[in-house]
Amino acid sequence: MRLIGIATQRRSAEGGLFLGLVGAYMEALAAQGLAYVLVPPQGEAALERLLRHLDGILLPGGGDVDPGLYGEEPLPELGEVDPERDGLEVFLARYAAEKGLPLLGVCRGVQVLNVALGGSLHQDLGRAGFALQHYQKSPPAWGALAHRVELTGESPLTALFPPSFRVNSYHHQGVKALGRGLRPAAFSPDGLVEAVFLGGHPLYLGVQWHPELLRAHWPLFGLLRRA
Repeated sequence: MRLIGIATQRRSAEGGLFLGLVGAYMEALAAQGLAYVLVPPQGEAALERLLRHLDGILLPGGGDVDPGLYGEEPLPELGEVDPERDGLEVFLARYAAEKGLPLLGVCRGVQVLNVALGGSLHQDLGRAGFALQHYQKSPPAWGALAHRVELTGESPLTALFPPSFRVNSYHHQGVKALGRGLRPAAFSPDGLVEAVFLGGHPLYLGVQWHPELLRAHWPLFGLLRRA
C-alpha cells in the first residue's frame, strides 16, 4: 500500500497540529487504497529523511500564500498568512518536482506548487476583475457545487472527467503567471486557471476546487496510487 504524506500546519503556541477538512482528505485517500501520514513543519534535513519513505505528497487547502514569496507587496484583501506553513509546503513542492515524487495540490495546494516553481498569484480575484463567484456562499459541505470548468488539452484529468463539468469553489486567490514547466489543464468560464500539471513528471498536479468534498472526484486521489 502506498504511503502519502499530508502537509499540516501548527496553529497554536503549544505547537498543536491543524489540517482543515482532515477527515475528508483521509477518507478520500483511504477509499483509493492509500495510507497516509501527517507531515508537520520541521527542519529540511528531517523532511528529506522522511520524504525518502513516502510514495507521494498531498498539499491540502487552507489560507493565503505570502505574496512576498512571488515578489509582491500585500494588498488590503490579503488574508492571514502562515510563514511556517508556507516554508513547509514550498519545500515539499520543490522536492517533489526535483525528485519525481508524485504530488497532488488541492485549492491552496495548487497555488503553493505554482509559487514553488516561480509562478505568481492573484491576491484577490475580485480586485483582479474575475466575474464568477469563486468563493461560493454555501459552507464547505458534501456535494455543494459552484461553477463549471473546461479542460484544455491532454492532462492527468482527461481520463477522469468530461471536457466540461461543475466543481465546488472556496477561494479568493488564484494562479496568475504559471511556474516553470507548468501547463494549464482547466479553466473556469471567466478565464481563471483551475488546474495545472508539470509535463514529464510522474504526477505533479494541482486543482483549484476541493475534490475531497465530492465523492465522484475521489479518483483524483487515486492518481497518487497509479503514478
